[in-house]
Amino acid sequence: MVSEEYIRRLYVEKTMGVISDDDDRWLQEELLQHPESLELWKKLENDLDTNGLRLFTDKIDISKDLATVRSHLSEQSISISKRRRLSYAATAILLLAGGIFFSLYLVNKDKTDAALLVNGGQQKADTNQVQLLVGDQEEVVTLDDGHTILNVAGQQVRKEGEMLIYNKDIAGSKTNTLVVPPTKDYKLVLADGTKVWLNSSSELKFPMTFSGNSREVYLKGEAYFEIAEKADQPFIVHTDKAKVNVLGTKFNLNAYAEDHVITALLQGKVQMESPNGTSLLLSPGLSGRYSKKSGFSQEKFDPLTVLSWKEGVYYFHGTTLLEISEMINRWFDLPVNFENGELKHIRISGLLDKKDLKGFLHDLNTTAGVRAMVIDGTLHFRL
Repeated sequence: MVSEEYIRRLYVEKTMGVISDDDDRWLQEELLQHPESLELWKKLENDLDTNGLRLFTDKIDISKDLATVRSHLSEQSISISKRRRLSYAATAILLLAGGIFFSLYLVNKDKTDAALLVNGGQQKADTNQVQLLVGDQEEVVTLDDGHTILNVAGQQVRKEGEMLIYNKDIAGSKTNTLVVPPTKDYKLVLADGTKVWLNSSSELKFPMTFSGNSREVYLKGEAYFEIAEKADQPFIVHTDKAKVNVLGTKFNLNAYAEDHVITALLQGKVQMESPNGTSLLLSPGLSGRYSKKSGFSQEKFDPLTVLSWKEGVYYFHGTTLLEISEMINRWFDLPVNFENGELKHIRISGLLDKKDLKGFLHDLNTTAGVRAMVIDGTLHFRL
């Protein structure tokens, strides 16, 4: 009998209608000659909601998506064995469909293979809370409680779900810092009407009201901004590595990395400025990158990939597992250890859902042969 993974892959391909004629003929012979394979096939039929899968895949142009995947795969490099690379290529259509990843629950999640997740394998208990620090932390306001009106430095600030709203008539002069821990994200409306979405493990320092000739905030981590237009009061975002001068616009600013910062512009204009005074003016559709070592560079970007985190998903294309592990750490508060160093450089495409790490790890194991284990609160990747 061949491996269970191979039978599972053929099952999904057949269900989706993308199985090759040769594989289909081989499968029929395998099921006739090997009772173990037939038993596994029947189990898969019971465990997977085939009708639900078909309803989903009916909306997908399979022939178009196959061409897209072949194009993507030609750009990818999987630094494992040739056999595993071929297996990965054969199953990539299950992960990519017009650029959209969907999880295939080939087995009941309650019965996930112990080789995938051990020691319970559960995500850490979510004990972190979003906090608002007032001034020099003389006041700390927890935002995860049920209150809708908060008293911040003697001023009323409204909270609607996971969004904090500063009224334009607010009179406070204190500096506030919104701290978003791992596993969380949060939205903020500043006193001038500017909207900010903060990703996990991020902080934004801002005044309760903007006065003077400019509006200035300080970012650690990642945020998406929709800036309220005020021609006489430019908006400036400071990071540890560079600052961004804004002229009424929509943009994403990623300052997670220690050695560089990336600004992706959707609308308007922004100017990135380095500590030594050099600058880069961006136009919509371009992202600018600055590092002390290499200076400025710019390139086109895919808004779906850059902004998907706002919807609780992380799209990636040709991204290294090392980069994906950094997002896992931020979103799930789960440190990652690579037991095989070469795994860091595997490039994959797909989607990570903030609500389904276990499904992602299962598919990573099925398609790329990468096993994942949670041991003592750390996620271990191994071959």
